[in-house]
Amino acid sequence: MRLSRLLIDDAAASRLLLILAFFLSSPGSLAAQDSAIGGETHARAAAAPAIQAVRATELPVIDGQLDDDAWNMAPLASDFVQFRPDPGQPASERTAVRVLYTDDAVYIGARMYDRDPGGIIRRLARRDEEVTTDAFHVAFDSYFDHRTAFRFSVSVAGVQSDWLMFSDTGEDAEWDAVWESATRTDGEGWSAELRIPLSQLRFARSDVNGAGSMWGINFWREIARLEESSVWSPLPEDGSRVVSAFGTLRDLEGIRPRRNLEVRPYVLSSATREPGTAADPFYTATALHQTVGGDLKYGITDNLTLNVTVNPDFGQVEADPSVVNLTAFETFFPEKRPFFQEGSDIFEFSIGPPSDDNNESLFYSRRVGRSPQGSVTSPAEYRDAPDATNILGAAKLSGKTADGWSIGFLDALTGSETARFSSPAGALGEQLVEPVTNYAMGRIIKDFRDGESAIGLIATATNRRVEDGGGVNFLADAAYTGGVDFRHRFAGGNYQIDGHVLGSTVLGSTEAIERIQRSSVRYFQRPDANHLEFDPTRRRLMGMTALLSVGKVGGGNWQYGLFGETRSPGFEANDLGFQQNADQHMGAAWLNYQQFRPQGPFRRWGLNSVVWSGWNYGGERLFLGGNVNGNFQLKNFWRGFFGLGQDRASLATTSLRGGPALYAPNHWSSWAGMFTDSRKAVQFGAVFNFGGEYGTGTGRWGFSPHVTIQPSSRFQLNLGPSFNRNDRAWQYVAQPRSSAGAHYVFARLSRQTVSLTSRLNYTFSPDLSLQFYAQPFVSAGTYDRWMEADDPRASSFGDRFRVYGDREVRRPDANGFGLYQVDADSDGAPDFSFGDPDFNIKSFRSNLVLRWQYRPGSTVFLVWSRDQQSFVNNGSFRFGRDVGDIARIPSTNIFLIKFEHWLGL
Repeated sequence: MRLSRLLIDDAAASRLLLILAFFLSSPGSLAAQDSAIGGETHARAAAAPAIQAVRATELPVIDGQLDDDAWNMAPLASDFVQFRPDPGQPASERTAVRVLYTDDAVYIGARMYDRDPGGIIRRLARRDEEVTTDAFHVAFDSYFDHRTAFRFSVSVAGVQSDWLMFSDTGEDAEWDAVWESATRTDGEGWSAELRIPLSQLRFARSDVNGAGSMWGINFWREIARLEESSVWSPLPEDGSRVVSAFGTLRDLEGIRPRRNLEVRPYVLSSATREPGTAADPFYTATALHQTVGGDLKYGITDNLTLNVTVNPDFGQVEADPSVVNLTAFETFFPEKRPFFQEGSDIFEFSIGPPSDDNNESLFYSRRVGRSPQGSVTSPAEYRDAPDATNILGAAKLSGKTADGWSIGFLDALTGSETARFSSPAGALGEQLVEPVTNYAMGRIIKDFRDGESAIGLIATATNRRVEDGGGVNFLADAAYTGGVDFRHRFAGGNYQIDGHVLGSTVLGSTEAIERIQRSSVRYFQRPDANHLEFDPTRRRLMGMTALLSVGKVGGGNWQYGLFGETRSPGFEANDLGFQQNADQHMGAAWLNYQQFRPQGPFRRWGLNSVVWSGWNYGGERLFLGGNVNGNFQLKNFWRGFFGLGQDRASLATTSLRGGPALYAPNHWSSWAGMFTDSRKAVQFGAVFNFGGEYGTGTGRWGFSPHVTIQPSSRFQLNLGPSFNRNDRAWQYVAQPRSSAGAHYVFARLSRQTVSLTSRLNYTFSPDLSLQFYAQPFVSAGTYDRWMEADDPRASSFGDRFRVYGDREVRRPDANGFGLYQVDADSDGAPDFSFGDPDFNIKSFRSNLVLRWQYRPGSTVFLVWSRDQQSFVNNGSFRFGRDVGDIARIPSTNIFLIKFEHWLGL
């Protein structure tokens, strides 16, 4: 669902804060609703199925065969119903599950009957990788809070996956546990046995009065050939509840949480070969590197776990894709490092609109260990700067108490980084490019009414050791954010209201605070922004943001809602978070219809409409628009989506990069995609997008087909070429100055981009896999029709810009200076100049990873990474030439071997 923006004026923002204050200051009203509505929650729990846990007197052997006498002691959980494609109807095939437990583990025995054993789809994959295959899942709400659960899955091929479920419907796929499983296939279908150590779960101690003796539990079964998902305890077809709809596992007697200690040390050796020149004093043809480190996990209390990492290494992590960013804003890259991926249930905190493509957050873990922000400022012939900041150590404390308190704390320390350089005279020197920095985040949430309502606190802190004259005075000394959030479900849990109020403070030198004021997030220096105050003497910047969202989230086919946010000009979260905008009131209204059951040619389908709008604090309209989009799956298992959007003319306050606001014309966008049956050995798909502006000649299109080939259960090949063309009539180029002041230079840009993302997976066994990732990438852009913003707010495109005449502009090849020169007053002498913006960028990035889990939790990685990069000031694009040139680009190659060994103590 694409969700963006709707108008909230200052009065509406005030009302939003008053409503939030009412919810946070009225525990009596919340308690009253608890008695009225909480009863519905307990009624639902009472109606859900239940199964009795049986203490095993003898242990079953985990071999996939349910022939141990111990299984005969346990009652059956059966009578599964469909969740997809026909919610509530009996499952197509019978499933029977039994549960045993001991003081050390929970055992699950599952028999998946199948009248067509030959139709079972069995595909191998590495651990935690999603593929189309038959599978069995079990999830434990061991906190019994109706919000949090630990889910374990094993496929018919024996491939394990696990998730941490949170906030009832959320999932953290990066959570990992160490457990055992085995599967067997026979003439009746297939069977699975799982052993889940209690040390991998979090739960309350059970005692004689029954406390802690009940858990929530549910079982899923996936039948791939039917694309059918069936469950033991029925789930609402709209997906508005998951954990809160679990059944009950009863009579867990005498079990105690384990304050387990897990240690995972690693040893790594690597060799790096990269191009260079013998004259470079920092160049080594082959650089050898060895390091040690490790992770530790310890149960401090029954409910709180401490995770510590020392000198972490992420050499096995896949490289980021190549991008060319011509905007004023930072590019967002998703987190791929395992230590920081785990824990999204506690540490994620979105600060933007509730949409799938919103990345703004108070905690952006890639700030920790980021590329150094400084650079060598002294004259230098050769430079040697680190690619990333060394993480000395990091720790996370997280957990949930029996009375509904969720607690999370993260702290990370990164070391100082220096860049070496040699001057033109040959003298060697060093310059600090990143100071010692400490990052911290704290989160507390209190659940009420069986998790239907909650109030939370959040705080983040960044502290740097910035010394005068150290070369990094442009960085803030300290940055803090904090605030309160809430959520509340009512009317049987089908409606929800949630929101937050946050504040921020940044402290530092005048240079650091001036840089923040001038950043693309706010542009305080805008000459026509009378509501903003740019102060170069500031040593502190403060701001706030507040959000309120209310809507129908369940209870049928229709969902709808309203969203509103206000964000002051001074709000700043980018030291530890990811933020692109400030100085705005915004909001949206949305309406969604989903048909979950087969109807006509469809297995399911949905339509969604959204409208949005926004103004800044000066009353200038920033955006106004809407879109209609839909999705569907046909009965032949093909899937698709489509959408059409329209944005009305508004003021672009960032287009002149700190200059006055520029009138942005109406523009439109459209997108569509189609994908064939995912069960087949060969699958195809394609995504299209088109868009443009009215009256300017700006247009774009993109086409991204892909093919997946799975000739056997072990082998999978994904090929995803991408072709994009963007013709932009007014692309920002530079902001040179002359005696007449600043000139905002624009040009017409014609840009073409081609890439091919390919992945090859070969799985020898569930514990041994080979993965290959590669992405050749070419992007070229050529600029012409030079002009400058003359009357930025003019409604006519011709009046908005003044196009330079042929005699005003001298090309670099004509003047010999490598710069474009402009004679704006036609007196024969250049008034200002700017660099040649034409570009042709080529890259090739690849990773080859052999991964062997030689025992549960312990892994060996063999990795080969290759990186080739090329840039020239030539905007011409010739597909055959450019792709052929990639092979001739000098490459950097990294070879490494890494051992990780898990010890459970």
